Amino acid sequence: MIEWQSDFVGSVYNYLPRGCQICRQGASLVLFVTGRCERSCFYCPLSAKRRGQDVIFANESLVESMEDILAEGRAMGALGTGITGGEPLLKQDYVLQCLRALKREFGPEHHIHLYTGLLPEREVLQKLKAAGLDEIRFHPPHSQWSHPVGLKEALQEAKSLGLEAGVEIPALSAAPEVVQAVAAADAFLNLNELEFSETNFAGLTAAGFRPLDLGCGAAGSEAIAREHFLLEGVKAHYCPSRFKDAVQLRERLKRRAERMARPFDYVSEEGTVIHGVIEGDLVLALELLKELEVPEEMYSLQENGIDIAAPILEDISKELKSIDCIISVIERYPLEDGLVVERIHL
Repeated sequence: MIEWQSDFVGSVYNYLPRGCQICRQGASLVLFVTGRCERSCFYCPLSAKRRGQDVIFANESLVESMEDILAEGRAMGALGTGITGGEPLLKQDYVLQCLRALKREFGPEHHIHLYTGLLPEREVLQKLKAAGLDEIRFHPPHSQWSHPVGLKEALQEAKSLGLEAGVEIPALSAAPEVVQAVAAADAFLNLNELEFSETNFAGLTAAGFRPLDLGCGAAGSEAIAREHFLLEGVKAHYCPSRFKDAVQLRERLKRRAERMARPFDYVSEEGTVIHGVIEGDLVLALELLKELEVPEEMYSLQENGIDIAAPILEDISKELKSIDCIISVIERYPLEDGLVVERIHL
């Protein structure tokens, strides 16, 4: 009897590739190298600002140089990188540059996996492996699921070069031929819950899918995965869309927050940063902080205010209000100019 593991948000698996293990820790840098793609899959969830656009993102940050990518990796303490798109191999030379730069910066143990809708020839796979790629995930288009020509051979070729290899597709419909190819190559199979977005909503509804009451997952997608893909003899993993927010994103934010937090910042369980803010006459405010003997490491002068430990702000709120300061406690994402998710005026 096959043994399956699951977690509180429904991820089900009997095998987790190394890339997924790192992602579950929130330690994987998501490197989006281009939104260009030669296909037009109706289920593609890419946003309008990325789909078809030749843009680069490291996590949520727009990239203008290789240093931007490395800086994002350092900020979150990345243990690995997932290279995605669009179709990353439309920018093969750039991908090779990224592989070399990431390995040079973070060391050979930094795990890198790549998603592709293509079946690259051995020469391309050799270049990717030599540059530092550890794992490759093939994404055959839905139109080829019933007859995935060359998929088994591509998986075997990649494995023969020392790459961990597998297939990653959405749980959209049964695909026994894809499962057969994966099993024959002793590769892995990753299944993603079909996910609704602004750009694919019309296509998914036209195909008969409906969004779940909660979240952006498609009703019935998990049932398809369980019935047709999570089978004996297949190294499989099903990842629900809500897992990205409930686990992956939260853990990634926490890693980043813990590294960027100042002595007076509080890092929440959700990976947000909480601190106080003083606005108004900053010269008078600084004089008052010194007069009240607030430790200098417990506050920081910013362009438009003073950031300060929230508990200290609450303790001295009366004194600050007496000099007409505006004071509040904010919760924000741990990014440069991170979005404020809540502000409480005191």
